[in-house]
Amino acid sequence: MNPRDALATLFGGILLYVVVRVFQSPVRWALRVAMNGLVGLGALWAWDHVFRTHGWAIALNPVTGATIGVLGPPGFILLVLVKMWVV
Repeated sequence: MNPRDALATLFGGILLYVVVRVFQSPVRWALRVAMNGLVGLGALWAWDHVFRTHGWAIALNPVTGATIGVLGPPGFILLVLVKMWVV
């Protein structure tokens, strides 16, 4: 291995380390929001399954999933209250 290749490999390794450190927190946050959104969509599906016949269905879509993903249980309560207010 010549010195130029060694220097390029070292620079690439340092660059990779810096990029991982910079984007570690935002990626972790995005994954947490996505997982919470999936759990929230599961909760909405259960809500719809139980209360669909009573006219209390809440739409299952990316917006409602993101609301629950970002806000958590208060987001679910918010969606139910908005549904009560609109109907």
